[in-house]
Amino acid sequence: MSATGVRRKEQGFSLPEVLCALLLYAMVIVALSGYHRALQQGLQAQWQFRQLWRLAVELGEPQSPDPEAEWKAIREQTTSAGCVSIAVNITSPAGRSARLVTLHCPPEETSQE
Repeated sequence: MSATGVRRKEQGFSLPEVLCALLLYAMVIVALSGYHRALQQGLQAQWQFRQLWRLAVELGEPQSPDPEAEWKAIREQTTSAGCVSIAVNITSPAGRSARLVTLHCPPEETSQE
């Protein structure tokens, strides 16, 4: 048999198959981009939450620096029986808020007999 006698019929993908594949591809891309956006928002919220508590802990110390200009902080300090109670209300630029109360007491000195 000659090469011309055996003709293979080569076919590619049909137009409906290509359109169906493109539709599925677009649906997967849209779903993945929505998932990525949700993950990114969650990560950003977690980062802001950690920043909020880190700054609240810093402001809860007896000698603490002033917060950044965007952050709103209210610091209340009371003294009773030699102990200092510091209450911090802090609000982030995004509107998240936290309240932290810390109690600082001087270490008791042990008497030696």
